[in-house]
Amino acid sequence: MMTHLPRTGGLQKKFFVALLIVGIVPGIVALVATYLYSTNSLKHSIGSSFQEIARSTAIRISGAVDMEIDRAMQLAAAPVLVRRIVELSNERYVGKTEDEIQQLLREGYSPRLLTQLNGGRLPVIQTINYLMDWAHDEGHYVRVIVADNRGALVASNDVHAPYLNGQETWWQEAFDNGFDTAYVSSLHLDPRLNDYVFEISVPISGDDHDEPIGVVGLMLKRKVLMDTILPIQVGETGHGMLLDTAGTPLVCPVLPPTEHLIQHALINQLAQDRPVWLVAEDDAHGGHNSIIGAAPVRFSYRLSPLSLGGHRWFAFVRQQPEETYAPIYSLLLTVGLIGFGLVVVLASLGFGVGYRIVKPILALRREADALRRDMLALSSGALPESPGPPEPAVEIRTGDEIEDLARTFTAMRHTLEESLHTIRIQHDELLRKEKLASVGQLLAALAHDLRNPLGVIRSSAQLVLEERQPEAVKQEVTRYIIDEVDRLTHRINDFLRYARQKPPEIKPTPAEDLVESALWQWKAQGGYDHITVKTRFDPHLPALQVDPEQVKEALVNLLINAREAMSERGTLTIAVRHEQDSAIAIDIIDTGCGISEANVSRIFEPFFTTKEYGTGLGLTNVKRLIQDNGGTISVHSEAVKGTRFTLLFPSEPLSSQVNYPLELNRQAR
Repeated sequence: MMTHLPRTGGLQKKFFVALLIVGIVPGIVALVATYLYSTNSLKHSIGSSFQEIARSTAIRISGAVDMEIDRAMQLAAAPVLVRRIVELSNERYVGKTEDEIQQLLREGYSPRLLTQLNGGRLPVIQTINYLMDWAHDEGHYVRVIVADNRGALVASNDVHAPYLNGQETWWQEAFDNGFDTAYVSSLHLDPRLNDYVFEISVPISGDDHDEPIGVVGLMLKRKVLMDTILPIQVGETGHGMLLDTAGTPLVCPVLPPTEHLIQHALINQLAQDRPVWLVAEDDAHGGHNSIIGAAPVRFSYRLSPLSLGGHRWFAFVRQQPEETYAPIYSLLLTVGLIGFGLVVVLASLGFGVGYRIVKPILALRREADALRRDMLALSSGALPESPGPPEPAVEIRTGDEIEDLARTFTAMRHTLEESLHTIRIQHDELLRKEKLASVGQLLAALAHDLRNPLGVIRSSAQLVLEERQPEAVKQEVTRYIIDEVDRLTHRINDFLRYARQKPPEIKPTPAEDLVESALWQWKAQGGYDHITVKTRFDPHLPALQVDPEQVKEALVNLLINAREAMSERGTLTIAVRHEQDSAIAIDIIDTGCGISEANVSRIFEPFFTTKEYGTGLGLTNVKRLIQDNGGTISVHSEAVKGTRFTLLFPSEPLSSQVNYPLELNRQAR
């Protein structure tokens, strides 16, 4: 039978692990859900905010440009200082051929032109001074030009202004697209200023309003647009931008326009007719998964087709992702710390709950182990003398199924203890009857074995007493009397060994020493010259917990039987080996005549023998001695081939193998 070592702490560990799983898995799910929900909510919140900032920025940009267009139109409508002087410049083309007009244009700003321009009510110098004062009031005008219907310069605040402007885009777009259209160029670098500028131009209408008589052109510094974007500050890294649909950042407070370009994929997402927000994989500033907002710049005035370089302007707002998602990371850290605290609390609760649940189960297991030992004692035939008062069961108060189980188990144990007590009484009665029957058989056998030899001994003694008997006859009769007395003594010793049941004196004994001692005693009796003796011992054999004298007596008896079974040549093998569950097996194998199948099952019965001179108690004594020392004996035999006796002993002490119920042990002590 295999012995299973008791498990310790398994159920409590399972409770602990279960509570941890119950706590950690929902915690992880909650963290993931919190992260996803918070990220999504934060994206919508920040995206909507960025979208609104972009929309307001686009309004400010369009408002600034619209205001400059409005100022340009007001300047173009000045009747004396602008319109009248342009009309005077246009009058010189009247009545002349195209070649003559081109000749006049090649002359440039000639004295004749000045004379004609000064022919009005106010000299042209007053217009120039007015333009200079008008541009100086704002401070962001690079150049203000008034040109006639041929693009020729009429007046400007800039002495470096070109005279011929008929081929310039700003003049053509304003002059060719009607009075209700303005032209706004894209930003470009002015080499003279080394700064980015853009142009705004509007037509000058005449008295009849049939067609433009000239154009007012403004060149403005980028500062006009920068002033609308620089105030945008979103956190530490968030800022606004102005870009066109070509992907060129026109105004960026972080990087110059030529340092970075917006990818076309992002431009396609931003180029909408309404404000939008989105998550960009690359925001052109080194950020990934950035939240950005964008809005189109819509002007109040209708612009010419080539305005803004043929593109559209958009306000753009972005922020570094690290700063954008910082609240989420902070929230995750907070939730993680709370979750870790919950895990610690759950672990403590798991140990506490597990201990409260496992404690009564462990008590029940101890009770079950005690009951198992009681059953082992019953199965081994070792029953105590009499029961004592029942030992109180472990008190288990859990208020649940475990308490019901404990009560049922206690009732079952009490029932089994009562059954054990009844069995003990019946066992004692059976032993008493068996002893009486054995004594009867013993006396009958002893009387039978003694009656005939005693009669022969008496007759032989009478022959010795007769004086007329020869001396040789007297010696022969005397030897016969001695042999019969020895034979009777041997039988009486067998009877005494069977009748006396001396308890074993257990002590650790090496198995090798025990076998060698029995073999030496057997050899001392002689009669083994025709037998080959072999021994086999496994290495590292543990000591046996037995009475060495009793076990040696059993071994010698088995060796004698083996010798008697091999009347001719044979082999006697004694093997000591390891067996399962740390047991030790001793095999005694002979190649003698064997035992018939019909007699194998009866060889351990008292007084059963197939020998003419046997008492039938030898193997009975062997079995009793082996069992008294906690072992078992088995036999396997085949007629003519031989017999093997196997003795199996546990390596543990006998007291740990046979255990009586607690209350019975207490009474026995």
